[in-house]
Amino acid sequence: MDKVKEFWDWFKLNEARYFFLGQVTDEIEKERYLDELLEQLHLYCEQLYFEVGGAEDGNQDLIITAQADEHFFDDVELLVAHAPNLEHWNFIALKPAVGEGVVQYGDARLDADLMYFDPLENKSSQKIGLRVYVENYNVADHDSFTAAAWILTDSLLGEKSSAMDIGYLEVVGLQPTSDKEKLIPFAKLPRYVNWKKSKANT
Repeated sequence: MDKVKEFWDWFKLNEARYFFLGQVTDEIEKERYLDELLEQLHLYCEQLYFEVGGAEDGNQDLIITAQADEHFFDDVELLVAHAPNLEHWNFIALKPAVGEGVVQYGDARLDADLMYFDPLENKSSQKIGLRVYVENYNVADHDSFTAAAWILTDSLLGEKSSAMDIGYLEVVGLQPTSDKEKLIPFAKLPRYVNWKKSKANT
């Protein structure tokens, strides 16, 4: 618990520089601030990272993330549970679902409105497998498409649900002959996950 207190004591002393981080025009200075925050966070747990930002004239968000590694979710939640009450700051445990439906990763650009999925069953796991169908899929950029699909999944579900509910994901091309009526629009993934979980609990 001492490390939790030490991090927040440090942040309280330095929060102004991060609240006005968007006003810093010197990129070297900005990187130094970000590196210092990461260094302080790693004194608490080396597996955690952060995102900071928000509206220029409104509250700022400090999101503590375990980069989808569920082994460290408890560390994130413990830290945020003991966050101080600072005016104009929101402290958030794990990246929330933001509903963003478009992701660019390398040469791969994915739009949830142009994607579909087919759930895959695995009797040895309660987690959901996904076969994701993408219209502009390029096998030469398979890794980029897979990474983009995971990022989009995180965006739609949030970090915790993405890590704990989705166990497998593969990306394939959506062929002109594909029967879209038998596939589920990717934008409906959150509703499908909630339905699947509610079904498992009945």
